[in-house]
Amino acid sequence: MATGRTVSAGLLTSMDRQVLELAGEISKFIEQQIDDPIAKREFRKQYGKMSQSRDAGTGVGAGKLQRDALCTRGIQGKAPFSNRNLRWHPLVSAAQAIPFAKPIERIEIEGQDQTQTLVFLVRDAHGKRKAYRADQVYELPQRYVVLPEHWQRHIEILKMWNDVLWTQNSCIITAYEACYWHHAIEAYAVLGINVAINFFQVDFDSVASGIASLLAQQKIDPELRLPSVNFPEDITSIINCPVCLVPISENAARLPLRTRIHRWKPAWSSNKRGEGEDSSLQLTHVIPLSEHEIRHTANNVRYGHRWCNVAMTDHSLPETLDFMEYIVRAHGRVK
Repeated sequence: MATGRTVSAGLLTSMDRQVLELAGEISKFIEQQIDDPIAKREFRKQYGKMSQSRDAGTGVGAGKLQRDALCTRGIQGKAPFSNRNLRWHPLVSAAQAIPFAKPIERIEIEGQDQTQTLVFLVRDAHGKRKAYRADQVYELPQRYVVLPEHWQRHIEILKMWNDVLWTQNSCIITAYEACYWHHAIEAYAVLGINVAINFFQVDFDSVASGIASLLAQQKIDPELRLPSVNFPEDITSIINCPVCLVPISENAARLPLRTRIHRWKPAWSSNKRGEGEDSSLQLTHVIPLSEHEIRHTANNVRYGHRWCNVAMTDHSLPETLDFMEYIVRAHGRVK
């Protein structure tokens, strides 16, 4: 399965660089609103640090805001999924045709043995056929989708691919994680405001108006007006966990901290135990992501407590609340 970085992780288009630079400006503005020098460094290290890459870098690369708002999740497996990539990456996979991407024409495999490479053939806006290798797909001029029928003729070959081959062909993102650059940058802004208010006591009006001004001045697409209608105005919709409605700086549902069972872990492996705490911060989508509609937008992206996010599974907030209400009633806990 793919185990390394995404293909062409360090290669960016001009637009990619502009979006990352705008995110960096937002991050720097938030940092300027923080008075305490130690807190400034903490924000930069944990949240605001930027990496000029498609996958948010390696090791101590980008901060949490870039990883969550601008990049897809890290995915590994016997498939050509990127191990993180920009959410506006132009090549996606889906189970069937989707409204925001044009189907590719076909897939070919070039090379022999350990040099095998996926090649995607597409028709451009003028009907001209062009071929893009796995390491070139980030240059596609518009979004294309790879469908199940495109893989069909190569299944027997792909079954035999090893870790090396999957890693050097990890060049696609899932359609349900995809969005356009302006959706991603607005999500970055919302999550940044959330963190700034909850953990660094930044004034909401000052940081929100300043970030709105930065968005309005963007030159990536002068015809696009930002902030868009997706950008929330209600402060409580930003600072509180969308499930328990408690600020993300507090324990989930304001419940006492639980004592987690200690389990042995090899001392030579990385320790991510902190990410499993009930109140640790997790990216939350109020309505679950879908292949058929772009939902990674500022009005649907929030930070929530891990406990709350896990409770939602792949359901919407209303479905989750219906489920919880039934359970509480079934146990006679309604007051």
